[in-house]
Amino acid sequence: MRNSPLLPYILILVAGVLWGSTFSLALIATADGAHPVALTTWQVILSALVFLMVCLVSKVPIFNYRRLHYYIVIAVLGIVTPDLLYYFAAPHLNAGILSVTISTVPLFTYSIMWAMRYEPLLMKRAFGILLGMVAILLLALPDQGLGSDGTNWWILLVVLCAVFYSIENVYISEGINDDIDIRELLCGSNIVASIFLIPATLWMGVGVPISWVYSSSGMAISAIALVSTVAYLMFFYTIKSAGPVFASQCAYVVTISGVLWGIVIFSEVHTLWLWSSVAVMMVGLVLVTPAGKNGRELAEQPI
Repeated sequence: MRNSPLLPYILILVAGVLWGSTFSLALIATADGAHPVALTTWQVILSALVFLMVCLVSKVPIFNYRRLHYYIVIAVLGIVTPDLLYYFAAPHLNAGILSVTISTVPLFTYSIMWAMRYEPLLMKRAFGILLGMVAILLLALPDQGLGSDGTNWWILLVVLCAVFYSIENVYISEGINDDIDIRELLCGSNIVASIFLIPATLWMGVGVPISWVYSSSGMAISAIALVSTVAYLMFFYTIKSAGPVFASQCAYVVTISGVLWGIVIFSEVHTLWLWSSVAVMMVGLVLVTPAGKNGRELAEQPI
């Protein structure tokens, strides 16, 4: 199973469903008005603890000072910045719209990889990504009314998160040595993120008491930390085994599952446009096949 061609698909499917739940959990976490910095701080602390236990059980290094620069980049691009942006935007959007914004990750990832000449411009893959974007438009525009006053600014803020995630994707694939264990990388990155955020939270005076963790908001943050830990491990393994462009297709699964989680948890109402979007999305995923380590397909000729 480890070398099965289906494994990358299974990984992005499971990781996407898990990650999709975090949008609804974020709405629960922000419901009591806790400051985004406090929410982000608790999330990275809990994530660091989870990864610490994973590393101890797996007997892999927890932190290596020689790799501090890797930890800092991942902490800034993939943890602190996007988490803050999402928690600022979450109270102003619903779970469906938050999920939709993730669809821009493959577009930005592919564009960056192509611009830096890590990826050739392949017709099949580009068309698959295009279909994914069409699917998002089918899902969002008729059903959610994205043109409503004030909403677009928050959507743009969340789309900015996708830019950071895309840069992170490329950095993981092309800028980090293969000898670094994913568990060590994520543990070290969350430790560094905690070191950044704890003083900032105290200095700003926006912290919450430890007892807050047992509230509905605190439990939601705990669930986000646990779910994100499992999803990150699956996602980063996919980046290394199938390339960052294919791995970024996880964003499509996140979008669809995020919308469905919103329907289940908050009774968000959608129309048949949703199911049309799902169909087009699946076709787009099929067109993006796993590639080698750097995401290149030798069987196809660049455009």
